[in-house]
Amino acid sequence: MEDFSALTSEFTPMIHHIIRSLSIYKNKEEYFQVGLIALWESLRNFNEEYGQFSNYAYTVIKGKILNELKHHHKYEAHTEPFDSFILEIKDPFSIHDEAFAIDNILSYTDGLTLNQQRWLLQTYLENKTVTEIAEIYQVTAAAVKSWRRSALNKLRKQLIFPL
Repeated sequence: MEDFSALTSEFTPMIHHIIRSLSIYKNKEEYFQVGLIALWESLRNFNEEYGQFSNYAYTVIKGKILNELKHHHKYEAHTEPFDSFILEIKDPFSIHDEAFAIDNILSYTDGLTLNQQRWLLQTYLENKTVTEIAEIYQVTAAAVKSWRRSALNKLRKQLIFPL
């Protein structure tokens, strides 16, 4: 165990460097722990054929942290409650005063995914552009365009073949 504690003190700056290079600013301690676990796994699985240990450890640590980032992003994207999103849109300072327009647009959200609803509401209630919506939800503009395309296809089908 003393061997791993010495290895930990030696590779701590590398883990912090990886966290900074990935622009992680939330939950740094959690990602540092993921890095330590990856360091331990790389020590257990290292084979001399892989080359130098430091290069192998760097690759494993960065890969594990990237996987954890991906899992956190997916979790946050799928667990946001829809009710809080509607409450956010109904903020009187961020939408038009016309209650009729709001109710009319909200009636079209049935059958749309959360991201498609975000695009619809942000576009028609907030007059946001694709890039502004992308900045709000921290995704690429291409992702928002994909939401738009899918939402428009679903809305067209609803208008042509109402259920």
